[in-house]
Amino acid sequence: MTQKQKTTAREAQSAETAYAAAAAGLETGTVTALITEQEAMVTLQGGAQIHADQAAGCLLAPAIGDTVLVFQQDDTAYILSVLTRHNEVAAEIGVAGAQNVTLKASRKLAVQAPEVNLNARHFAVLAENVTQTGKQLISNFTKSFETIVDKLVNARSISTTAQTRTSAVKETETLKAGILVQNIDSVATQNSDISMITAQEDVRLDAKRVSVG
Repeated sequence: MTQKQKTTAREAQSAETAYAAAAAGLETGTVTALITEQEAMVTLQGGAQIHADQAAGCLLAPAIGDTVLVFQQDDTAYILSVLTRHNEVAAEIGVAGAQNVTLKASRKLAVQAPEVNLNARHFAVLAENVTQTGKQLISNFTKSFETIVDKLVNARSISTTAQTRTSAVKETETLKAGILVQNIDSVATQNSDISMITAQEDVRLDAKRVSVG
């Protein structure tokens, strides 16, 4: 078989495949406009324009300029798959018409990317063990509540800045420090039934007036 005959045979096979696909209601086209997030206008290869819905099995949402596979039957048309996509267009993964989506794995589910953004009105994490590892953690909240049985903090330095700070300890509070420095701008008060100060060497009070009793 000559090269020309081979080319003619391939063209005939392609034409036959395209005819069979069209007979089955399958055609390819280009998305020219988005009506809603799941509805688009598609220009078919033959030039006809149709209105097509994103099929539930098409997880990649179509965008303008995409080459898509379309299924037509009676007065309905569905985008079954996005065949080609320009690199500059962001890919949106979702299930058309589904209000709840669940990802399940019997052992491990991994998400890897240089940057991950989560946008949700309510975000819940339920896990037996949570591990966070990184160089920097930034949290911005209007209110923050913690309920913890035991909490251990190991840090090189801790700095706290607040307009008002209240701490309530029902039983015992213990502070062990190499050096304790307190600088009070206005008034320092301490109320207790019994107060004891024990020093191995000196106890010094330095003030213009010292009142005892």
